[in-house]
Amino acid sequence: MIQSPSHLQHMRTAAVTLAVLACLFGGLAASLWLASLFLYASLRINPLHAGLWSWLDAVLAWRHGLMPNTGRKLAGAALFGVLLSFGGPAFGLHALWERSGRRRLYGSARFASEPEIRKAGLL
Repeated sequence: MIQSPSHLQHMRTAAVTLAVLACLFGGLAASLWLASLFLYASLRINPLHAGLWSWLDAVLAWRHGLMPNTGRKLAGAALFGVLLSFGGPAFGLHALWERSGRRRLYGSARFASEPEIRKAGLL
């Protein structure tokens, strides 16, 4: 069975969409876990006991008045979690993309080797 080019384009679009959604959900899970880890550390609880839903449980407890004076810690933990889980990979990809394929403007000068000097007809 031969597939039309438009069908292949739709399959490619669907695959890219699914990959982006998987990355977003993975980043969301990582940010929740990191927020839980940072919250436990700020409350002086062993951060290794933090689970995926610990931050959300703490937010609900704070909302119902069971954890007074922890609003800033919850917000700070969420901010650090999101920045680390989404900003870290984005910064890494940017660093790799900047380095590849671009010619260095400064600092790439070097002395010519003897074969290069002979090839230029200077020796």
